[in-house]
Amino acid sequence: MKITRALFVTPPLLQPNTPYPATMHLKGFYDALGKTTFQVDLSIKVVRDILLEYGGDEVEELLEFLGGNAPAEAKLEASAYVENLAREIREEVDSDFGFARYAEHLCAAVHRFSTLERAVKRRGVMDAPLERHLDAAIAKYRPQEIGVTCPFPGTLVGAFKIARYVRAKYPSIRLALGGGYVNTELRTTGRDKVLKYFDELELDDPTAAAAFVEPSYEGIDWSEYFDIVETDNPVINLWNSGKWRKLLMARGCYWHRCAFCDVQLPYIGKCLLGDPVKIVDAMEKLGGGFPGFHFVDEAMPPRLIRGVAEEILRRGFACEWWGNVRFDAAFDDELVALMAKAGCIAVTGGLECANDRLLALMQKGITLAGARKVLENFKRHGIFVHAYLMYDFPTETAAEERAARKYVKGLERDGLIQSSFWHRFALTVHSPICREPEKFGLEVVRPRTNFALNEVDYRVAGKRSN
Repeated sequence: MKITRALFVTPPLLQPNTPYPATMHLKGFYDALGKTTFQVDLSIKVVRDILLEYGGDEVEELLEFLGGNAPAEAKLEASAYVENLAREIREEVDSDFGFARYAEHLCAAVHRFSTLERAVKRRGVMDAPLERHLDAAIAKYRPQEIGVTCPFPGTLVGAFKIARYVRAKYPSIRLALGGGYVNTELRTTGRDKVLKYFDELELDDPTAAAAFVEPSYEGIDWSEYFDIVETDNPVINLWNSGKWRKLLMARGCYWHRCAFCDVQLPYIGKCLLGDPVKIVDAMEKLGGGFPGFHFVDEAMPPRLIRGVAEEILRRGFACEWWGNVRFDAAFDDELVALMAKAGCIAVTGGLECANDRLLALMQKGITLAGARKVLENFKRHGIFVHAYLMYDFPTETAAEERAARKYVKGLERDGLIQSSFWHRFALTVHSPICREPEKFGLEVVRPRTNFALNEVDYRVAGKRSN
């Protein structure tokens, strides 16, 4: 973007408990350069309006309660009521409406742009509130440019509805599209289609040259956000409850070798470490009445974690924080104890196929024995763990998958992990496996597409993957 007077926009729909951090980092970065920028989270505004339209005063009271400081377990019943309302809206009014996504089933792999356009032109429950809040933001901030972030498939329709409306009513405003979906799905295809709606397609993060950016939450109304608590599991609730301030300790991944990962892309492959002093400065500034932080790094570097933890303790700053790690040997007992003392309450990380042969094949850089020692350290110091797991990895046998599930059940039984999530292996075009599929016994089947391209089909021993 040629930043002049810019408005950064988060489209609907995303999780309602805390704002997605893209616009905060953009605003913080450009404000530091002396640019005039503003931001608006249309996702939370739209979802609130939809729920209030169909739920009335009772839902308004529930949202106020869910946005308050009651413990998570006390919010289960209210959350269920709001989720039931969302399901009724989807079943009776707009089949594309999802609580934290819109038309995701259409947009997960949009190979034909016409599919997206039909969804964009079709009016649904979010159009009227989206247009109303766009009008209000444009009247208030008078932007010359609007930058729309599109992080996930569930925000794609919303992003293009924004562009379509602005193009029609405010043709002098320039429009730019960026975000995670753009950087993965639209890197190699679809540019001409995007430019029917947007003036610019922003590939890669314009703030990426900075090792650390202090995000700005100016313009964010925290009272609008509310929790949705689906379980009494405290780790799973981290994603859906709590008004977490989101930060990045480091850019990229310090390992960036995993064969299944998009390590070819700059947001993973290029690693820059932030300054612990600046990171904790930002934490103190942003903490307010709720000093809780979610570090959204690809993987928080152990060396940098140490520096941040030491700085937190040096200042006597009371806070809670969590984020993603690699279960590597650097997380020894001494470091984990330091993390816990400095306020770390949980970590997430990939055990992937939970099999040493496959971990070596994918160049994960960990072993099951080494990971278990790390998990024991986290348990010893009261830090909860959520594990990401993968099945159907190339060359994985049925016996290996059964053994992996048994292994994970053992970790749960021993209290070494508090929650886990299994997902099926997905082959993406930016991964080392896709670059050299023959090393993994695969044959890539590239789809015919005039728009999005990220996950691709494949054959194993002559059989199609799905």
